[in-house]
Amino acid sequence: MAVAIGFAACKTTEANFRDSYDKAVAARDSDDIDLTIYGGAQRQLGQTFVISGNDTVAVSVKQVSVLDGTDAAKPMQAYNVVVGQFKQKFNAQSLCKRWRDNGYPDAFVVYTAEPYYYIVAATFAKAGEARRLADTLRENSPVAMREPAPFILNDPRK
Repeated sequence: MAVAIGFAACKTTEANFRDSYDKAVAARDSDDIDLTIYGGAQRQLGQTFVISGNDTVAVSVKQVSVLDGTDAAKPMQAYNVVVGQFKQKFNAQSLCKRWRDNGYPDAFVVYTAEPYYYIVAATFAKAGEARRLADTLRENSPVAMREPAPFILNDPRK
């Protein structure tokens, strides 16, 4: 009988579940990510400026690799328009699929050593072309984006 009472005391209630959920959402939406390893990785995204014609383009620099199984239609080039970023591979793959379904069939996922996953809507050889797409997506995006997206990512090895 004492065991049955013990099990009943450990029973999860809707209130307990809701409280845990609210704490998780608050932690996700807070700026405390800067205190985590992922925040450190984000701070390491070096930003530089590239001259493209008569314009200067802000570019984030990070070494990345294309995620296996992404089936990128064309190889990654020097300037990549990033439309999302995640710590979870599943979330990145899911958002990549949404971009593909909404008019960007060449979208693919890249990742860093941390790992951090970035969804690339399109890749370009020239910074000016990437900037034009990023500007277009800021004004009218087929899929919702969260800051800092969209931004231009450059792998210095390209």
